[in-house]
Amino acid sequence: MSETDTTAASSAADLPSRSQRQASGLSWSVTLVIVLLLLAALLGAALWFQQSRFEAAGRDVAGQVHALSVQLTESRRESRQAVALVESHAARIAQLELALRDAQSQFAVLEQEWQSFNKGMEDSMLASDLDRLVTLAGQQLRLSGNVNNAVVALETALSTLVRAERPRFAGVQRSINADLERLRAVPIVDVQGISARLDVLTSLVGRAPLLVPDAAAPRSARSVTTPEAATAPVSGAPPRNPTVDPVAAASPAGKADGGANTEVPWWSRAVNDVTAWSGSVATLISKELASVIHVQRVSDASALLVSPEQAAQLRANLRSRLLTAQLALVMRQPSLWKAELTSIEAALVARYDPQSPDTLAALKMARELAATAVVVPLPDLSDSVAALESVRTSDAAPAKAGD
Repeated sequence: MSETDTTAASSAADLPSRSQRQASGLSWSVTLVIVLLLLAALLGAALWFQQSRFEAAGRDVAGQVHALSVQLTESRRESRQAVALVESHAARIAQLELALRDAQSQFAVLEQEWQSFNKGMEDSMLASDLDRLVTLAGQQLRLSGNVNNAVVALETALSTLVRAERPRFAGVQRSINADLERLRAVPIVDVQGISARLDVLTSLVGRAPLLVPDAAAPRSARSVTTPEAATAPVSGAPPRNPTVDPVAAASPAGKADGGANTEVPWWSRAVNDVTAWSGSVATLISKELASVIHVQRVSDASALLVSPEQAAQLRANLRSRLLTAQLALVMRQPSLWKAELTSIEAALVARYDPQSPDTLAALKMARELAATAVVVPLPDLSDSVAALESVRTSDAAPAKAGD
């Protein structure tokens, strides 16, 4: 058998098997094609979906790019405006800096001129203040003699100089210090103490007794005998009870008291009673005569002829003189002070009872006050005034040279 026959026989043998496969279902090629088609459809759908998403993303990106480009354009426009504004502000700031430098230079010149002017004005004002304080201190010394007020005024001027610290016023400061030392060394008159002593003297003058009885100090107040003197026995007379009447002492009742002693004779008792009665009567008579008759040596007989009205007027005149003396003390008038106290001393010696303790105390106080100095020599402030005048002269010299 040949090869051709063999091939034909094999082909004839295969034909029944192919026909069997076609009768049984689709072939594998068809299935493959279908699968490929399905894959192609799926791939196309995926590609379409991807394309659509890409196009949507592209549109979004394009929109964002457009918005960004718009914003960038707006930002560029605003930046250009800002740059222009900054440039204009920079130019204005440069102009302002130039104006500020000019103003600062002018201010420095004005400040320098003002300082020079103000320094001159401060010196002038300081000199005026010092002149006012020194003048006030001088007035206190000349018009009222008040050293304390003058010291206060000069201390104020000195503290003002210390605070000012002006070398030009060093001489003035030394002069004020020297004047202060002299014023502090001046003895001070105790006006309050002397016024109190004047009040005491006024009280003594008002209650001291005169040589004649008056309403302020009657004679009976000066000549009353003490109880011991009133009850003192007469020489050789036995002591007696001041409450027993001398007549009652000689009465029969008195005799009845002594009748118990029968050894004494009756005539002896009678003599004793008469003697005691006569002594009592003599004591009473001497007391009455002493209250009526008063023996005293006076230098002016007219002082004994003063009536009560004249005595009251004399006391009022003395009180007026004391008031005048107090006014002279305040006004620093030594001549008037001496004259008034001398007159008061003379009135005390001539019109008042020299044996009274009030008169003696008043006379002693009047003499002490008359010897008291109410004015002390006060220094002047010529050094301070001269130092201030020299400062004013030195200020006026440059001003005249500038004119």
